[in-house]
Amino acid sequence: MAVVQPYFEFAKRFAPLSEEAFTERVTRPHLYFPNLPELAPEEHFRTIRLVPGAAPPDIGLQGILAVDKAESNAFGMMITLGRAANNDLVVPDQRVSKFHAYLRRQGDTWTLTDANSTNGTRVDGVPVPPHQGVPLRSGAQIELSQAIEILFLEPPELYSKVLEARAWATA
Repeated sequence: MAVVQPYFEFAKRFAPLSEEAFTERVTRPHLYFPNLPELAPEEHFRTIRLVPGAAPPDIGLQGILAVDKAESNAFGMMITLGRAANNDLVVPDQRVSKFHAYLRRQGDTWTLTDANSTNGTRVDGVPVPPHQGVPLRSGAQIELSQAIEILFLEPPELYSKVLEARAWATA
């Protein structure tokens, strides 16, 4: 099980690297959360901790999550995404279904499928029909439950995002 991590910690760790070194170390696509919802601490993403002064105030609360399969998840052909702890990628927000959607790699293409979630999934503003996979391009905007905004980023585009954060990440 993987949970959302603070983006500023990720960027701080990888900002000093060259693009070549970055893409050698970061080989999986990531889900980038540009605006995590403001929830009560007990409801918040498990590993996100609001620490005063830990990140510059103008970047807001951002998160990052590697697209990776958990060893404990029985669904071997997919990477599951949802609120329940038995998903590969856990987004513990009450608006997200327990099993909300799943990612699958087919050749060089990643697809996202809505698992008949209660509040729906959108990719680049277009609703994803339940049980129909849609291809994801790097930079695709994913929206879960009309509440959680996510960017799907392959390593080269993720490196560009880290470069944008380099000024505060290396401070």
